[in-house]
Amino acid sequence: MGVSVALLQGLTRYAKEQGIAIIEAYPTIPTQEKLPDAFAWIGLYKSFERAGFEIVDQTSKSRPMVRFYTEKLI
Repeated sequence: MGVSVALLQGLTRYAKEQGIAIIEAYPTIPTQEKLPDAFAWIGLYKSFERAGFEIVDQTSKSRPMVRFYTEKLI
């Protein structure tokens, strides 16, 4: 339905309006077909990717560090 993506896009707009330069998160990349609900509450990586977040560290295969930059950093 795209609700997660819409919420993340709203978050990025709000952050930009508030002068926040970077948003960081640690969403889940499912490593199995059925993901227990308890592991999905932090968000799925695909939603973050669709909202414009980029992986900046993938030390963990299932929990990458992602960031969204609201402004270009020098």
